[in-house]
Amino acid sequence: MRLHCYFQIFAITFALIFANSAPAYCQSPQNKPASSSQIQKVKDQIQKLGVAEDVTVILLSGVEHYGAISKIEPDSFEIAEVDLRQMVAIAYKDVKKVEKGYGEMNSSTGKRQKRVKSRSDLIWLIAGVGSLVGLGLWGASKVKKREPTPPFPPFPRIP
Repeated sequence: MRLHCYFQIFAITFALIFANSAPAYCQSPQNKPASSSQIQKVKDQIQKLGVAEDVTVILLSGVEHYGAISKIEPDSFEIAEVDLRQMVAIAYKDVKKVEKGYGEMNSSTGKRQKRVKSRSDLIWLIAGVGSLVGLGLWGASKVKKREPTPPFPPFPRIP
């Protein structure tokens, strides 16, 4: 019975730790327009990378595009998207982030992944794994120390 209780504690802890990493599909993204400095920064990055360079483009809406830069214009640029296998025109004002290169396709999820997205994700991952290991060790020590339940007394006989 106690083992069942420890399992429930473990499951609830696991759910609470990793609940923040799950995307909320019912919420609309809070898109705020890019500032002129952000637009200029993206333009400079694209100009510096140049045509035919592999890039990862993250839009303000959260959509990610992977491909090679095929055309650079004053207010937008075009990439040859490798997953969609078509040309995608992207306005500088819609871009949140530009990174050089793109990762390999993960066959189990169907998404590309270069590395852990940010330092905070890595910190959450380490904290989650550490707490799960600690909780598991604590539970194992409690299971080993528990006293066996005494056998039930014999069932009384009615004469």
